[in-house]
Amino acid sequence: MNFEEEMKKLSDIAKQMENGELPLEESIKLYTQAVELTKNLKEYIDSAKLKVESLEG
Repeated sequence: MNFEEEMKKLSDIAKQMENGELPLEESIKLYTQAVELTKNLKEYIDSAKLKVESLEG
């Protein structure tokens, strides 16, 4: 997935969890996915930041 797809997936997970109607096991599964997506998104952002700093440098 690319950055935009992962952001959408994370947003979808947040909406599902905010609903508050998920069983505990499903909430844990979604939370785990959200943590992994967050790590991936941070890597995308860090990489983009390095590219921008390189161009500015």
